[in-house]
Amino acid sequence: MGKVFILAVERSGENLGLEIMANAAAAGLDLQWSGVVGSRLQAAGVENIADGEVLAIIGLIEVLRHYAALRRLYHRVVAHLKKEKPLCVILIDHPAFNLRIAKAAKALGIRVLYVVGPQIWAWRGQRIHQIKLIVDQMLVLFPFEVPIYAEAGVPVQVLAHPLLEQTAAAPDRVTARAALGLKSDQPVMALLPGSRRGELEKLSRRYAETAVLLRQQMPHLKLVVALARPELASTWKQHWQRGAGPDDALVVSAQTRTVLAAADVVLVASGTATLETALMARPAVVVYVLNALTYAFARRLVKTPFVAMPNILLKEAVYPEFLQKDFTADQVAATLLSLFGAAGQEQLRRLQRLRGLLQGDSPEALQQVLRKMLT
Repeated sequence: MGKVFILAVERSGENLGLEIMANAAAAGLDLQWSGVVGSRLQAAGVENIADGEVLAIIGLIEVLRHYAALRRLYHRVVAHLKKEKPLCVILIDHPAFNLRIAKAAKALGIRVLYVVGPQIWAWRGQRIHQIKLIVDQMLVLFPFEVPIYAEAGVPVQVLAHPLLEQTAAAPDRVTARAALGLKSDQPVMALLPGSRRGELEKLSRRYAETAVLLRQQMPHLKLVVALARPELASTWKQHWQRGAGPDDALVVSAQTRTVLAAADVVLVASGTATLETALMARPAVVVYVLNALTYAFARRLVKTPFVAMPNILLKEAVYPEFLQKDFTADQVAATLLSLFGAAGQEQLRRLQRLRGLLQGDSPEALQQVLRKMLT
């Protein structure tokens, strides 16, 4: 039985990890899995060797504050790799940390499969030279990434984005509202504040202030908050109350697609959830807030004009983006209000091309890669 190490701690990363495990099983591979993973991958049979919550921090300043914990996690992973000597490490996202793990694994003679590589098409393009030296195989989610790696001589395949299938299987609006106990005829707005605790700490109060203004214009508006994990509820509640958010907001955990299916309009934090929202065909506004120094640093390096993946893929600002100081309750509330009318329908028209931009290679091609890497 071959040993494999996998690192995936966030919701989107776990989705990809589960897809890889399923394809490895379909390829007939008998594997023993360990790693730094979240609860769903643990439930799927991965032995978790360490708490990876520290990887959910965002921003340069936050990383510096948690440097000691990140360093401890790094040494814990490397010690595990030296002891267990897996055939391959599968690293999902988290480039600042995972590229260091990749380098260590390569030095130990362990193959490296990297999934969802660094966004070198957006910033720090010079990382491609490091990747060429330490990564044996890339699996990317967007076809436009392929030439970047192929031209550098890095083997690359495109995964069919898991959200294509997952969103296609989502419930319809009537079923979703019934499941959440919502009235079929009332306006509903979904609030998606991100999957990281740091995101909730920065965004929840502004979400609350925005909701207050919307309620003044739409007294019957139902607010439904989709949290990625139950353990985020206390952080959300603390900051929501500081913003005097309405007491009757419905808060649910691990039901994002049901919430999106039930919603008329969405307020969503930048990240994978923006793509999920778009594939569910829901009008939305995208917001985000970073530490001021982190944001200033990033803006100097980022080459793309947008942060939301639907906008990047479609090459136009379909979803309005309100970042940093532009995320004010009055601006965002006014834009959200317009989406309950003609502006929302216009967004949906412009999103129709999106699914065609996310088709990946065949399952057989992925299984061939996994046989090469995991045997």
